[in-house]
Amino acid sequence: MLELIIVVLIVLVGSGFCSATETSLLSVSLIKVQQLAQSKKPAAIALLAIRKKINRPIATIVILNNIFNIVGSILIGSLATSVLGDAMLGIFSAVLTFLIIIFAEIIPKTLGERYAENIALSVALPIRGLTFLFIPIIIALEKVTAPFTRGKRPLTTNEAEILFLTRLGYQEGAIEDDEA
Repeated sequence: MLELIIVVLIVLVGSGFCSATETSLLSVSLIKVQQLAQSKKPAAIALLAIRKKINRPIATIVILNNIFNIVGSILIGSLATSVLGDAMLGIFSAVLTFLIIIFAEIIPKTLGERYAENIALSVALPIRGLTFLFIPIIIALEKVTAPFTRGKRPLTTNEAEILFLTRLGYQEGAIEDDEA
């Protein structure tokens, strides 16, 4: 039973880490990341590199998340069957699904968005390293997905956004009247 609990915890923590990481990396704006990178801190520079070519780090996180979820589910199913028997497997699966939704998806993604900058900076260097390790798999995935991901990337900003942010900054007191 202890083995089953440990494997469930590993899957929940691992999958939750992946969810929080993905959300945080996508939640920090490119402009904010460029501003952070001016500090020349290694984590901020790594985060900028991630955001400039986000598809590879996201592929890394998706691979990791699938390892936790698929391999974890196989192990958990096998352990649960031997520990609880076939009769309890359905109930256990329902409880596990609920736990995964709450503790590996909703809470981590909410925290990833709420604390995006801190989490993104904390995971930037490890994600860059893992992306390097997974590069053969990622390149294969890029070849398969290339027909679906071609096209021009959107601009970082545009004139309407800059004008809107200027008005908003003035209204909130972040910039003075003459600066606006």
